Amino acid sequence: MKIWVCFVLPLIIIGCAGQGAIEFGINDNALFDGTLGDISMTVTRIEMPEGDVYTMVWEGAKEVIVGIRVSDFVSITDRYIEVTPGSYQNIRLTVESVRYIQDSNSVLLIDTSYQFIATAFSALSVEENFDQEFVIGIMSTAWFDIDSLKIREGYEAFQGASLKINY
Repeated sequence: MKIWVCFVLPLIIIGCAGQGAIEFGINDNALFDGTLGDISMTVTRIEMPEGDVYTMVWEGAKEVIVGIRVSDFVSITDRYIEVTPGSYQNIRLTVESVRYIQDSNSVLLIDTSYQFIATAFSALSVEENFDQEFVIGIMSTAWFDIDSLKIREGYEAFQGASLKINY
């Protein structure tokens, strides 16, 4: 009986631990009246830090189209994903086929797999049995030059990407 209590009971307790749930989305983190085009990309992976390493929480191939200077929440995961409760200050995304699109014009900006980190101003809490929306702001005006239709010289794509809770 002692063996059962020592080995099985801890597994039951661990199995009952609650999970948090997050729907991940993306926007350009600004509000602007008018259209400057869109940034289109295929998101293939979302990872959250677990100690010194990143752990994958979602993997797929979701094409998202983000309006430049528009704050609309565009879902990546289309549903809530279970994550370990805790405090998170950044997440890492892997994207492919990043394009600028306006009307019938399409300009390829990145054609390979590309990773970037979105960082929150302060740690965001994920609580047990609680659903939230995390939004990644791509901050296109910092790294994309709308006049030349290229990534600004001296900048990296998605430089300054932010992470916030969507309300």
